[in-house]
This record gives sequence, structure tokens and C-alpha cells, in this order.
Amino acid sequence: MKEEKTTTKKKTLYYVLIGISVLLLAAAIVLTVYFTTGTPSDIAETPGDNQGTLPGDDETPEDPDDNNEPDEPTGGETEQYVLPVAAESCSVEHNAIYANASVGTYYRHTGVDFAADAGAEVYAMADGVVKTVSMSEQLGNLITITHDDGLESTYRFVEPVETLDVGDTVASGELIARVAEAYGTEAHDGAHLHFEVTLDGEQTDPANYLDLVYEEK
Repeated sequence: MKEEKTTTKKKTLYYVLIGISVLLLAAAIVLTVYFTTGTPSDIAETPGDNQGTLPGDDETPEDPDDNNEPDEPTGGETEQYVLPVAAESCSVEHNAIYANASVGTYYRHTGVDFAADAGAEVYAMADGVVKTVSMSEQLGNLITITHDDGLESTYRFVEPVETLDVGDTVASGELIARVAEAYGTEAHDGAHLHFEVTLDGEQTDPANYLDLVYEEK
């Protein structure tokens, strides 16, 4: 009887040892897998890295200042031109029906008139080359300047500066003349600058190039 109890205890101890061995083996396998595959923090992406990235997002945006090529002039750009005389407004606008009291007739006004005091400075509206310097008591002394892109400007009823001559290169805003005393075909309008602009030989409104204000009628 005593021998049977001893045998039973030995079997129980044997099974316990086997169970412990199985548990230790399972624990070893779990630890091996855990350390060989890495922890979740080892393989997780850092927040913000490559999240929501689209093709081309990592490219440096093009700097608009990198394109240093000058803009092509298209006409009507007031920033590259200057008013030919310091006047607050124009007394007669382009293409208006003009009643010329000096000669007693009506016609289309081919330019704009700036009311100004005699002696007021007259400036080139843009860079260019002097094409004409004409003196006429009837039609009015005039200066014509050729600019780029088929543009020409004419300044009438002026006294050109003594040094100005045909072929001279002038800069935008350079002094070229002074407003003359009233005379000639527009004498009844008083002292003023008659200013015209042509494009490829055709009359065009100076307001396409200058910021003009017309007097209220």
C-alpha cells in the first residue's frame, strides 16, 4: 500500500514538471518572437512623416522671382510712361468734337489738351529718339519722339529746350520743352500743351498709356 502511494506521488510530480517545462518553452518562444520582430514603437512611423504625401509634394515650390525676364509691353501700361506736363486735368479730350474759335470751324480733336501756364515744363512720356523739331507760328512749334513698338508722341505749342535736336536720345521724364504763350490755331484756348500719340502711324487715345483726368463740362 505504501509503495502505491509513493508511485502516485512520483507520477504527479512528473506531470507537474512536464507542465512547467511546457510553460517555460511557450514563454521562451513568445520572448523570442517579441525581440526578433521588434516592438510596435520600433516599426511605427513617426507622426507627420510621409503622412498624406502626394507625388510632387516634396518638391521645392518655384520662386516667382526666379523668372527675371522683363514683361513684354502690351500698351495701356501706365507705369512705364509719365505725364508730359504737371497738369491736374485735360481741357479737351481725344477724338472729341472740337469747336476751334481761332479758325471758326469744328473737327475731331486728334489729341488731348493740358491747360498749363506758359513756361510750364514739358517732359518726354517715355524713352525714345527725337524725330522732329518743327517751328511754326501758325500750327504751333512741335516735337515728335519715336518710342519702341511703333509708338510716337507729339508735343505742340511748346518752346523746345535750346539743346534739343533731331536724333537726340531722351529718357522718360526728361525735360524737352516748356509750354509756350497762346498762339496759332488754338490761341483762343489759352496757354496749353497739345499732346498726341500714334501707334504704327494711326492716332490713338493717350489715355491708353497715361492716367488722365478730364475737366467736367
